[in-house]
Amino acid sequence: MSINLKGFTVLITGGSSGMGFEMAKELLSHGATVVIGARGGPKLDNAYEKLAKEGYDVYAVPLDVRDEESVTNAATWFNEHFNHLDMLINNAGIGTGMESNNPDHQFYDIPVTSFKAIVETNFIGYFLVSRAFVPMMVKNGGGRVVNVSTSTSTMTRRGMIPYGPSRAAAETMSTILSEELHDLGIMVNVICPGGFTETGMTTEAMREFFHQNNLPILTPDVMNKTILFLASPKAEGLTGEKIIGKEFDEWLKSRNISFKD
Repeated sequence: MSINLKGFTVLITGGSSGMGFEMAKELLSHGATVVIGARGGPKLDNAYEKLAKEGYDVYAVPLDVRDEESVTNAATWFNEHFNHLDMLINNAGIGTGMESNNPDHQFYDIPVTSFKAIVETNFIGYFLVSRAFVPMMVKNGGGRVVNVSTSTSTMTRRGMIPYGPSRAAAETMSTILSEELHDLGIMVNVICPGGFTETGMTTEAMREFFHQNNLPILTPDVMNKTILFLASPKAEGLTGEKIIGKEFDEWLKSRNISFKD
């Protein structure tokens, strides 16, 4: 194990499945203490049990990123159990309502309830969680925030309302936060997989479309090496970046950075 994250504490939202679960497992396997946050229920319980059985230093906390009270309660719980937070990963997201491959679909066909749910999760949720947890980093003199986003082409592609705009808003907020928090020792970066990825948001219709058109489907561990790098000493001082998981090795090469997971 080349990267030793012993004593490094992480909170990841949407950590009970998909890319969030895989990133949590990667960090745990390198010695980090990881708290997975997700809406309470069997899914969160099962994810925690799977990781705990491996002997990892893992915790679980009910956290609905759309609910301010739930976020506040999770932050209170965290403060009662830990004295520092090294990394916050805003990963929880939904895509329900992005009706995509229907050429007759128009933005005005999207139910308002679906539009609000996506924006509240993918954008406002990032704000609420950061608002609750970043002050812990400020108090301790530093930390790392990683916001999960999507490819720029996805943000602006036909059929991507409101998913694309919700991600674009979160990404713009990340850029602003990277500037505002820089002098406080807090790094803010954005990561995205770099293509269609098998997650809890994937529907059978989406899989069929990609298979029929011979398009690749990325696995949910696509950002594992990226998140490990951002947690490592190698990433100290790095802020305001957007890193694509699928292209991470090329990104390292372009920066002349040597990194082995």
